[in-house]
Amino acid sequence: MAQVNPSNDPARAAAASSTKDIEVQLQQLREDLAALARSVAAVGSEKADDYRRRARRATSDATDASLQMVEAAREQAMSLERDLERKIRTSPIQSVAMAAGVGFLIAMLARR
Repeated sequence: MAQVNPSNDPARAAAASSTKDIEVQLQQLREDLAALARSVAAVGSEKADDYRRRARRATSDATDASLQMVEAAREQAMSLERDLERKIRTSPIQSVAMAAGVGFLIAMLARR
């Protein structure tokens, strides 16, 4: 029987070659997974930034709307105050009588 030289054995050479191919493919797979993870992280970061911008914009819009409502309410209160003051100045006796009547009604309700 002739001895088989391991370097000349085609089966061993094929096994070594396929092992090397598998290692190369595994390394490529690792690199692809790392690239995919970086891509997913970038997309997630972009989405988070987008949601932050939307939240800031909504907060700013709500703040502006509430400030406008406060300003409108203040202007309306000042207008009512001016109207009341004008009515009191034009008919002071009637205004005092009405104030006394309202006070009397409140006192009557408070007794019950």
